[in-house]
This record gives sequence, structure tokens and C-alpha cells, in this order.
Amino acid sequence: MGEPVVLVADDDPEMLQLMVRRLSKQGFEIDQAVDGRSALEKLSGRAYDLVVTDIYMPGVTGLELLQQAKEADQHTQVVVVTAGATMENAIEALNNGAFAYLLKPFDHFSVFDTTVSRAMQFRRALLDNERLGEIQRRRGDMLEEEVTERVQQLQRRRKELMELLASLPDGVMVVEGTGRIMMTNPIADTWMAHDRQDPGRPIQTYLETLHEDWAAEEWEVELVGEKLSLVTSTLAGSDGLRKVVVIRSRPVAREAIGPEEAIKLLEEASHWLQVHPLQRAMQSSLKQLDELISDLRGKIQERPSTDELRRIEWSELDLNAKPVEGQPKPDPSQTMKHDALVEEDLDPGRAGTR
Repeated sequence: MGEPVVLVADDDPEMLQLMVRRLSKQGFEIDQAVDGRSALEKLSGRAYDLVVTDIYMPGVTGLELLQQAKEADQHTQVVVVTAGATMENAIEALNNGAFAYLLKPFDHFSVFDTTVSRAMQFRRALLDNERLGEIQRRRGDMLEEEVTERVQQLQRRRKELMELLASLPDGVMVVEGTGRIMMTNPIADTWMAHDRQDPGRPIQTYLETLHEDWAAEEWEVELVGEKLSLVTSTLAGSDGLRKVVVIRSRPVAREAIGPEEAIKLLEEASHWLQVHPLQRAMQSSLKQLDELISDLRGKIQERPSTDELRRIEWSELDLNAKPVEGQPKPDPSQTMKHDALVEEDLDPGRAGTR
């Protein structure tokens, strides 16, 4: 930065030169104006750190010069000097932003020198504060950008985590020490929805015991026809307060069903398809399915029972029947042996005599 630039305006040549000499001793670069109009022209063409002006000058008064200087740069300091001071002029000058109001002739040169020095210190303080404010604003903007970027990173990581959890085949939930569920994936949400519909609430009952000393790390429950394995572990960095529960499904083995039950299940499935809207191309397939199920039911109902099969087997065993041409004739010895075995089966007491 160069030396501070000062504009001095006074229509009294002697006072003008006196102030110029005092300002020169402080090392300022000085522009002089012998009246208000020339001072206004200089002010419009250059920026000044300090303006020292008389009030009463031809063309433009010192108060008008004060207003123009403040409009050009609000940090420009203005010291007003006058020989004909009035209270009204002093109040007006100070209200318009003058740094000081001095009476001519000065009681001592030090009064003028000290006032000018303090005016320049005040300007530097204003500029420093403004620069500091700008630095803080920029730092605030940088901090805001950094925080925003950090938040966006966390949001992206959370989204990736939720997508990863959603892709898992098992249910996953995070439970706080108070029992509140902090996080779940879709599979866990589905199981919890089933759990709320079950009067026994098997999953919720287990969750309420997680933070007990005797809580089991693995547990099995049955829900909506399936066995669920609940495996619990402590979340790292949570001081044991947060638990991760994994829900794994193991289908319950169904008991073997007979032909009648199988046909009934097929008929129920066919009925479900009939009451739900299907594409026209599927209607013909559904009709064929109904016909197939009906045919299967008829065949099952026509099938003889086990007793009937036995009667048919014994009635067809006619030893006196004539052999069909081309078939070998029965051996009588084999027939007698067969009869003896049958009688033995009918009379268990004879089995030990053989």
C-alpha cells in the first residue's frame, strides 16, 4: 500500500498552507483545493483516505463536500474546520459522518495533528474490520461448502448401506438399548408386519430381552408357517447398547398329504386365479386347468380301496381255471405249497411247527 492520500480544502490561503505543512510532516500525499468547487472536482476523480475541509467556501460548502466524500467511500474520514462555528453546523457535520469538528485558529498544532492521526487510525480499523469480516465470510462459505459436502457424502453412504441391506436375503434390524428399532431392511419389515398380526408376538418378545444378562444370542421362533432363526450380535462402538439382529427363515417341513388333500389344494389355487383379473390369453389355460383337476378328482374317486384290491386279487386266483392257450399249465405241487403258505398265514399258531 502507498502513502495515505489527503484532500485539503480551504478558501483561506494561509490556513490552507498551514494545514498542508502539518499533514506533510505525517508523510501523507496531499491534494489542495482553494474552494469547494475545485475540491468537489478532485473528489470525483480520485479516492481519498482523509478530507480536511472548511465549512464556508465559495461554490460548494464543506458540508456538501462531506456528503459527497461519504457517498464516494463510506470509510473516507472527514475533519471539518471553521472559524465561524455554530452548534447547528457542528451537529449537522457530525450527523453526516464527520470524524471531528475543529475551530480555527487551533489552540495548538498538536490538536490538529492528533485529530488527523486518530482519524486515520479509525479508517484503518474500519478497513481491517471489513477485511476481517470478508475473511470470516469466506471462511464461513468454505466451512458451509465443506459441511454440505460432508453431509452429502454421509447421505450417499447411507443410501449405499440401505441398498446393500435391501439386497440381503435375510432380515436385518438394529435395536437400541431402550428396545427402539433404529433401522430395518425390507425383509425385516415384512417379518415385523407378520409379527404384529401374531397374538404371541414372538419376534417382539425376543427383542425385549436382548439387553438382559441372560439373553440368548440365538433363538428360534415360528411365524406364518416358517421357522425363524434370530441371531444377535453387538454393534461395534456402541458400548454394548446397540444390537444387530439377523432374521433367517427356515421353511417348516410339511407333512405328507394324500391325493384328496392335493386335489383340494389345486382347486383352491384354481379358485384364487378365477377371482383375480387375468389376461385374456390366460383364460383358456385356466379352463384347461379346471378340466384337468376335475379329471384327476374323478380318477381318484374311481380308484378301488385297499380292501377292494385284496378281494379282486383273491377272486382272480382260480386254480381250476383252464389255462389260456399259449400259457403254461399250473404245477399241482406248486399250488399245494401255495395253499399251505396261505393257511399258515391265516393261522399264526402253525408258523412255529414248520
